[in-house]
Amino acid sequence: MNALNFLKHKSDVTFVYEDHSVKRAMDEFRVSGFTALPILTRDGHYAGTISEGDFLRFLLRYDLIDMAETEQLEVRELPRRSDNRPIMVDARMEDLMEIAVQQNFVPMVDGRGIFMGIVTRSDILGYFRRQLG
Repeated sequence: MNALNFLKHKSDVTFVYEDHSVKRAMDEFRVSGFTALPILTRDGHYAGTISEGDFLRFLLRYDLIDMAETEQLEVRELPRRSDNRPIMVDARMEDLMEIAVQQNFVPMVDGRGIFMGIVTRSDILGYFRRQLG
């Protein structure tokens, strides 16, 4: 068993591009129900992670009440507290487990840094739960 076995392919993952407007990204959060999303460059590289907390801190810090202003800002302009650490597509299970303890999802990239998808902590736990019967 290796980390690739747990991959949720990019086509099945909700993500935002770094040049999306903040408003569009907030809409993605609202629709998806997720609390954090991967950020990608237009050429497919993993660029980081944006969280609901990042939006909240930003809106409170700059006292943005007029949501129209969020249409003018790009995701890449938002300060982020942290980015989910990615793993390589050929990562060992031990490496995946170590990172998944600290993150609710682990981005997976190929050797060029191209985003392949994510591995969720819940998928890992579900697998081991089934193994225990």
